[in-house]
Amino acid sequence: MKDASLSSLPLLLIAVTLAVVAFVVYRRRETAALARDVALARDLRDAADGDAVRLAAVDEFETGIYQRLFYAGVVGPKLRSAAFSLLGLALSLGVAVLLSPLSGFTASTGKAVALALALGFGIAAIAFGAWALYHVVSTPRVSFVESYADDANEDEDDD
Repeated sequence: MKDASLSSLPLLLIAVTLAVVAFVVYRRRETAALARDVALARDLRDAADGDAVRLAAVDEFETGIYQRLFYAGVVGPKLRSAAFSLLGLALSLGVAVLLSPLSGFTASTGKAVALALALGFGIAAIAFGAWALYHVVSTPRVSFVESYADDANEDEDDD
């Protein structure tokens, strides 16, 4: 039973590594798409040429970009750091588990270093995750929902 779990450990570590790398690649692609959207909004604003309807459409598009910028600029880097910390935690725990059947000074030292690294990476993962959660909860986002509601209330009051 013990041998079966040790033989599947490298596959688990590879899966965790691939998942973290895929997450980081996804975030980079999202950031690149966001940069393209910012350039597109700039071009659309120039093409609107002062037309109020077109400028309103560009404003709506820019509002969506600003909301995504909040995540990409504030929360995203902290989530990436948490993901890398989790990867470090998984890899150092994997090393500790692989060294656990061995005995001797070198193996004991390796296990101690791996467990110390696991502790450090675990604390870092919790800290970065909590920091990202704090920003999600506390940082104001760009939203014009209230102003739209105020405009709707003014229209109803005019009737």
